[in-house]
Amino acid sequence: MPNVLFSTTRQWNPGDEFILMGCLNALRAAGLDFNPVIFNRNPQIRRAKRFDPVSLLQRRFGEGRRQAFLDNSFKDSMSLDWVDLVVFAGSPEWHGRRLEPLYEALARSGTPTAFLGLGTVKPFRFDREHFSEAETTVLKAARLIACRDTLTTASLAPLPVRQMICPALLAAPHERRRDAVQRIALIYGHPLAARHNNVAEGTHAFLVALYRALIERLGTRHEFEFVAHYVDELPLFERDFAGATIRYSYDARDYVELYDRYDLVVGHRVHGVGLSASLGVPGLCVGHDRRGETARGFGAGMIEVGEPVDGVVARVEQAIAEVGERSAALLERKARLRADYVEALRAAGIDRLG
Repeated sequence: MPNVLFSTTRQWNPGDEFILMGCLNALRAAGLDFNPVIFNRNPQIRRAKRFDPVSLLQRRFGEGRRQAFLDNSFKDSMSLDWVDLVVFAGSPEWHGRRLEPLYEALARSGTPTAFLGLGTVKPFRFDREHFSEAETTVLKAARLIACRDTLTTASLAPLPVRQMICPALLAAPHERRRDAVQRIALIYGHPLAARHNNVAEGTHAFLVALYRALIERLGTRHEFEFVAHYVDELPLFERDFAGATIRYSYDARDYVELYDRYDLVVGHRVHGVGLSASLGVPGLCVGHDRRGETARGFGAGMIEVGEPVDGVVARVEQAIAEVGERSAALLERKARLRADYVEALRAAGIDRLG
């Protein structure tokens, strides 16, 4: 049975886990039966500060004597001899300081790799200024590199890359067409949540104003509920929407069932919109960083922070009126993407590992 190591996070950002779920489903659709193992980039487990005495002590005295962490994931003291494939499962953090031990091990071992759903939030070049020697070696030897946006594709252009929709569109194991809108999900965010899981103050103010307008104007015809992705948001939510229903789970897999409750989703969490799309739920994504192209890959309409709220409410009403057409288009998009990933993975020989 092949062992496949996935670079991802657990118990940090559910969006990373939605991407992982899509990667798992893509590999299985290609016919590969395997044991999934993770390289957990959760920053509580793998610190990545420029100067970090704790990490230096862990490396000097921890590995080989006492493990630096006991998380049920790949340890830096392990070799890659028992790993048949390493998959970098999307997110903008697919290289850099936190992944340095993995790249160095891969450069030594030559273990096959695949990069699925790579994205970026800022321009870069594929050169020694932006990539280490180990990263360069591994990327040049990769079996498959699939990028989810044009900037990453262009930046890695010296390599044989493919541009494909983010695999989070494959995250849900099932999907169904929505023909009417009964219940709408509003994704909540707050500036005081943990860094990298929060939103800017301006984005938060816009979300609150928009959501209040939607509930006021459409609340007699449609049921609204809120969704939180990160635990910090739960106590903060009461300050903005006291008494309203907000749904959350510590387990990213629960969000398949959670988002399946809805017929339309509005919010800033790109991969919350992506998981919803995987279920056949159309979305409108509030763009607050450079990942708008990823959201458009999920068939989402884009809302820019600062747009007039009246105009956005009208666009939500239009999405409600067109829900059947939009949902059917998502089902077709997901089926095409699944076929594309199967073809790409098989062409790379990844279905024949082990």
